[in-house]
Amino acid sequence: MEIEVKQSLESSEISTTDWDKLQDPTRMHNSFEFAHAWWFHIPMFVLGVSWAVRLRKANFFAAVNPSLGNGGLYNYSKFEAQNHFPNANLPNTCLIHSEEDFNMILSRIKSQNHHFPFIIKPDVGERGKGVKLIQDTEELDIYLNEHPSEAYLVQEFIKKSQEYGVFFLKNPVTGEFSIPSLTRKISLQVIGDGVSSISELIQNHPRASRYQNLIQSSYPNHIPFQDEVVKLSPMGNHCKGAVFLDYSAYISTEMIAAYERIFESVTGINYGRLDVKVDELSDLCDPEKIIILEVNGANAEPIHMYSPEKNYQEGLKTINSYFQKMGMMAKHNLAGRRSQFKERDTWRSLIQYLKK
Repeated sequence: MEIEVKQSLESSEISTTDWDKLQDPTRMHNSFEFAHAWWFHIPMFVLGVSWAVRLRKANFFAAVNPSLGNGGLYNYSKFEAQNHFPNANLPNTCLIHSEEDFNMILSRIKSQNHHFPFIIKPDVGERGKGVKLIQDTEELDIYLNEHPSEAYLVQEFIKKSQEYGVFFLKNPVTGEFSIPSLTRKISLQVIGDGVSSISELIQNHPRASRYQNLIQSSYPNHIPFQDEVVKLSPMGNHCKGAVFLDYSAYISTEMIAAYERIFESVTGINYGRLDVKVDELSDLCDPEKIIILEVNGANAEPIHMYSPEKNYQEGLKTINSYFQKMGMMAKHNLAGRRSQFKERDTWRSLIQYLKK
C-alpha cells in the first residue's frame, strides 16, 4: 500500500476534460459498470455471429491481427504479443512455468535482472485475472502453488504514475494509423478525512467497499491525514477496482505520431488496445517515455465506454461501431488468403482454452 498527499481541488462543473479537478474520481461510476458482464457479452456475441455470417468465415477475427494467435481474441500469448514491439517500450519480462523447480524459477528470474517487487500474470488470460504484485520469495512460492501447470510472465513493476488504455487502428490497405479512444485508469484509492481509519474509509467508499475481499492493507486502523490519498491497489485493472475515465478529448496529432513511430516495425497487428504507463499525460506524445504493459488484440474493448458519464445505450453504439471497424479489417485481410486462417485450428484452440 502506498500513501501520498494530494491537494484538494474544487470545481462547480466537471466535464470529461476536467477529471483532474475531482478530488477522488474513483468514487464515481455509471449505471451499468457493475452490472452483469452479459449485458455487453450478449450483444458482442450477436455482433460476432452476424459478421461471421456476413464474411462467411466463422473465425474472421483471426484475420484482423494475423500476427496474434486467434487474432488476439482468446488463447494467445501475451509474451509473444508484446515481443512484436520495440524493447525500448517494454518492461523487462521473462516467461516461467509454474511446474518447474522453484529454485530454477528463482535462478531464471535473477539472471534476467528482476528484483522484488515485480508483477506476475498468466501468459494467456484477460481482464486482469491472476495479475499480482509479488513482494518477496514467499509470495511467489504461494502464488505458483495456487496456479499449477501454467505459463506466467514475470514483469518489471513500472513505477510511472499514470496508466492509460490507448486503442489503436491501423488501416491494412493504406497503413493509416489512428487512435479513436484514450482512457485514463486510476487505481483503487480512498481519501483521508483526518478522522476515519483506512478500514472505515474503505467501508464507506462506493467503489472500494465492493472490493474489500481483494484489499490487503498492512495498517487497516491507521488514520490518514485530511486529503491524504491512500492507494489500495497498484494496478489499473477494473477487476482490482480501477475507474476508467474517458480522455479521448486529449488525443492529438502529436500523440498519433508518437504511436506511429512505436508501430514502425510492427506488422500484422491492426486492431486493439495498448495498456501503457507514463509519468504524465504529455508523455503520451513522446515514444521514448511510453512503456507498454500489455498488448490486447481482437478481445480489446474501447474501455472509455465505462467512463462514469456514459450510459448503456452509448456503450452499445460504441461496441457496434468498433465491431464494424474490426469486420472491415477482417474483410480486407481475408481477400485471397481465406485458407490461411483455418477454422479447424481456431476451434481446437477454443476447446483448449475453455478447458483451462
